[in-house]
Amino acid sequence: MKKIHLLTPEQQQFAEQNHQIVDRFLSRKRLDAEEFYDVVIFGYLLAVQEYLEKPRLADYAFSTIAWRNMNDCLINEYTYWSHGKRSAVTGPLEEEYLSIDTLLPNQMQRAEETLDNQKLLVKLLAYITPKEQEVVRLKADGYTYQEIAEKCSLTVYGVESRFSRMRRRLRSLALM
Repeated sequence: MKKIHLLTPEQQQFAEQNHQIVDRFLSRKRLDAEEFYDVVIFGYLLAVQEYLEKPRLADYAFSTIAWRNMNDCLINEYTYWSHGKRSAVTGPLEEEYLSIDTLLPNQMQRAEETLDNQKLLVKLLAYITPKEQEVVRLKADGYTYQEIAEKCSLTVYGVESRFSRMRRRLRSLALM
């Protein structure tokens, strides 16, 4: 997202005069103001700055620019929270686990499948390098290729290449 700098007095006055656009945006999108005001206000303030600092935007209605920027902020928020690593199910550490004999039959089957999957994973990990294991773990935690590339000091192409080489190697071993 573009950086918002301190508003000039002119920009502050303009923002106050047109603030009803924020309320209208939240209302039309059926968003709770308490929850989403902080998300969209930054897009609105950025629109104020852009509109007053870039003369070419005067060809458009300010509400159009503001609406677009607020919508972009909302989409970025949804994207951020939809990543697996941010929406993972968590439980308390003190959670007591049920004994095997109290589990329902379908839960028993799922437990067996999980155990089988874990055994297969251990077997597969023996055929990939430690660097490839790190990339796989990050992907399993919900990171995107871009985020993995940044964490591992690689390019996105490098991450994609590692995954394709791993798949090819595992297929040749008839493990996948």
